[in-house]
Amino acid sequence: MKVFRYLLFPIALIYGGITLFRNFLYKKNIFKSSEFDLPIICIGNLSMGGTGKTPHTEYLARLLKDEYNLAILSRGYGRKTTEYIEADENSTSIDIGDEPAQYYRKFPNIKVVVEKKRVKGVLNLLYDNPSIEAILLDDAFQHRSLRAGLNLLIVDINKPFYKDIMLPMGELRELRKGKNRADIIIVSKCPHDLSLERKNEIIKGISPTKNQKIFFSFIRYGRIYNPFTNKELIGEISNFETLVLTGIANPKPLYEELNRKEVTYSKKAYRDHYPFSEKDVATVSEIFGTFDSSKKIILTTEKDASRLLEIKGFEQLPIYCIEIEIDIFDGKEKFDNEILKYVRENKADSKLPKGTNELPT
Repeated sequence: MKVFRYLLFPIALIYGGITLFRNFLYKKNIFKSSEFDLPIICIGNLSMGGTGKTPHTEYLARLLKDEYNLAILSRGYGRKTTEYIEADENSTSIDIGDEPAQYYRKFPNIKVVVEKKRVKGVLNLLYDNPSIEAILLDDAFQHRSLRAGLNLLIVDINKPFYKDIMLPMGELRELRKGKNRADIIIVSKCPHDLSLERKNEIIKGISPTKNQKIFFSFIRYGRIYNPFTNKELIGEISNFETLVLTGIANPKPLYEELNRKEVTYSKKAYRDHYPFSEKDVATVSEIFGTFDSSKKIILTTEKDASRLLEIKGFEQLPIYCIEIEIDIFDGKEKFDNEILKYVRENKADSKLPKGTNELPT
């Protein structure tokens, strides 16, 4: 397997060169970036999925939603559609993707839209909703055609970019130096007992510029509920034999939480954004049927639940999902103030890109 990885080195070298040249063209304004006269916050990473962008986006949504008319713009990865779509009560994960479907379900008062071309997405969003005051860009750190006013880079403490290499040998989407575009770097999935020594070690590895701010976040697990009925699980999960059903990039933190709670569980893990089908209902039911306990459930994530909701047959099973939120270590108030200050100071009435009268077509 290691030999195969090294055979991919020339491809990784070429891919790294392409991304380096592309970023150079944007830096020199040969490739143009559009700016908009309202607060736009980009949440992204340097690596492939699994760093925790979704719960960080939700954290910002909770922070801003009561004070500002907020929107979330996502590519809608994994959807079967290609056009610009504004989520509504009829939208499914098939139409808009699992993450946008989750955002809409959890924040019905926030506009959630999907569009692969982010500039076009913002133009359409503001054309249809001129009262929008701030936008969260989900997973758009590499989308240089749109210049966000504030860039948040999420770094998984277990897989930091400074110990990784370019695709396809490693998991980096672009070279490590891309981190310099971030205004704020958040180290995610930290243990609750993170030591000062480990923090300093990570900060040294990241090597932030003098203007970059670094924060550390950790996962908090919330209520466990049936996504089909919204009814909460009665009793402690440790009292149930559990089948953990996932289709996310990194289910390891969930396993660790279940270990901490001394839950007896088995795993059925699919690839990230796995498109569940009715065939999987039979597979999951068969595995679940081998459990001897009279008290047994199937546990999944909220992101997976967005896809399970669309598949006939899963509603017949005792499926529960667990809320996943993040919180900031010691600097929570400072972090919140950084975000609120940026949005407050960059509110504007004009919503068109700076220097253009372009409208969506």
